[in-house]
Amino acid sequence: MINQSKLLILIAGFFAITLTQLSAQDALSIGPRAGVNISSVSNVDNSKSLSGLALGLTSTYSINQSTGLTLDILFSNQGFAVGEDEYKINYVQVPLYFDLFFGELGTAFRPKVYAGVAPHFLLKAKYNEEQVSKEQLNSFNFAVSGGLGFNLRMTNRVWLNTDLRAFLGLNDYRDKNFQTENKRAMSTVQFSLGLAYGLSKLD
Repeated sequence: MINQSKLLILIAGFFAITLTQLSAQDALSIGPRAGVNISSVSNVDNSKSLSGLALGLTSTYSINQSTGLTLDILFSNQGFAVGEDEYKINYVQVPLYFDLFFGELGTAFRPKVYAGVAPHFLLKAKYNEEQVSKEQLNSFNFAVSGGLGFNLRMTNRVWLNTDLRAFLGLNDYRDKNFQTENKRAMSTVQFSLGLAYGLSKLD
């Protein structure tokens, strides 16, 4: 199995190389993104949702006037509660989406819908205020994701990206040695805002 830190370095390197290549093709925007997560877990009796922070970097490559690719790297705080107890898990979330934009290129308001995948890489976890050993948790989680939103031009080449996304976890958040018969997978609804600067223009 690939070491988690090495895998994150590979993803970061791929992200940087991809941005460099796409910026040369006159179609790239990049900037910060911040938002709020509402997350929950399956197959835990009497569990309740918890809110958390999503923060990081967003980028979009326009393939043509109506389609594009979005790649984000986000710190994502997720978890759930049972009674007075809270279980919080921090991930590096790397969603990749295929975007469909509506309206003509150049208009100030462009609605969008999108779908894709979202690998999650474990950072740390807490049960109430106590640190949870990483040995108890799955270091890699995979989710399918989709969403909708709109991009609003604020000034020349600066866009406000407004997004509502859902993430459906496909695997158990626990390590295989700690799993029970029923899979416990994380699901998250995320509302976020991004401020993207167009590094270059689509021809």
